[in-house]
Amino acid sequence: MGYDAKTGHRIKHPFNQVNWVHSVKRVPDFHMKQCLFGEHLLSETSIPASTVAIVESEKTALIAALFIPDFVWLATGGMHGSFNSKAMQVLCGREVILFPDLKATDEWKRKTAMLHSICKRVTCSALLENMATDRQREAGLDIADFLLMEDTPQMGLARMVERNPALRLLIDELDLALVE
Repeated sequence: MGYDAKTGHRIKHPFNQVNWVHSVKRVPDFHMKQCLFGEHLLSETSIPASTVAIVESEKTALIAALFIPDFVWLATGGMHGSFNSKAMQVLCGREVILFPDLKATDEWKRKTAMLHSICKRVTCSALLENMATDRQREAGLDIADFLLMEDTPQMGLARMVERNPALRLLIDELDLALVE
């Protein structure tokens, strides 16, 4: 995969810079079976009870693992990627939290039905949706983008409310709005 050195995002224009070895080498009768990026981490004996967090991008899984090491971070390799019943069987009996990109939240919420029959518990996080600006939503940012950026006003307010829950009551009662 090709990544832009300045933005850290994949290069998709003028063409998507992704190659598969079997395609480049023209391996005859090759049958590709995709798996979750980081799936090998599930078999490590030191973390069998850990909650699994799933994101779209491999890069996002790596960045999130540095910031939030309490979870086992896996990636589907895109909104659809390996997000299918067959690939998800490795999550059998596990607690899973989905962290979709902003443009994929509704799609991933629909996919939780498939995971309910596989996982011990599954949640689709609305964290990003709750704190994102319209511009961030339009850009389809992901959790790594938020972890790497300076705090947005919504993030600062969320942190203040977390420290003092009475602030939420004050905001609601006085019908206050965040001004950017």
